[in-house]
Amino acid sequence: MKAILVRPRFDEPTQHTFAFASEILQWCQQAGFDVTDLAEGEAIRAIVEQKLTPDIDLYIHYNHGNEDALIGQDKEAVIDLKNAKLLANKEVYTLACLSAKNLGPEVWRKGGKYWGYVEVVSYTTDALSEFQEAFNCGFHYRFIEGDSHQNALKRAKEVFTGLSYKLVDDGKTFAAICMRQNRDNLVYYNANKPEEEKPGGCLLALLKLPKLVFSPKGVN
Repeated sequence: MKAILVRPRFDEPTQHTFAFASEILQWCQQAGFDVTDLAEGEAIRAIVEQKLTPDIDLYIHYNHGNEDALIGQDKEAVIDLKNAKLLANKEVYTLACLSAKNLGPEVWRKGGKYWGYVEVVSYTTDALSEFQEAFNCGFHYRFIEGDSHQNALKRAKEVFTGLSYKLVDDGKTFAAICMRQNRDNLVYYNANKPEEEKPGGCLLALLKLPKLVFSPKGVN
């Protein structure tokens, strides 16, 4: 399998998602994937478009997003509705706010498969290991274990649920709420047909206390 991993790093949320994506990279390398790691300065539109050749099977993106786009190192879109055709007939796995709302259905209409979130992705810094497990487990189920689209999504949502209960037991109620919301906002187009698009938005925010982190809609 040929894959591209795009992982910018330029603010506190992307410090975390960059680290989360390191596990994905390790899994790909261990599985013998031909993976191109576009990290930091290489995670820009021109390079992503150059590397997204027809023989690429899988596109992975860990960073900010909005309803129409996935954001790169320069805080500009690397993938949006204008160049979504580059993901036609490819598998796409993302950790990014909102991108499954409009971009995901557009990729799906072009024959692609899209794993992502229809609303804001949030997590807390007192439970980074639990959130990494939740965000990454679907990738392992689908691409490392080779599970079906539908079952990979079902199993991932079960992980989110189980971890939310664990976080409650650990006294991390706010983290548990974020975990549940992320679960409910997770979709996998191909496993489920996109629903009718609904308008929405999110607040660009990084709240220092109580260390709730929103992966923003976009970057000013």
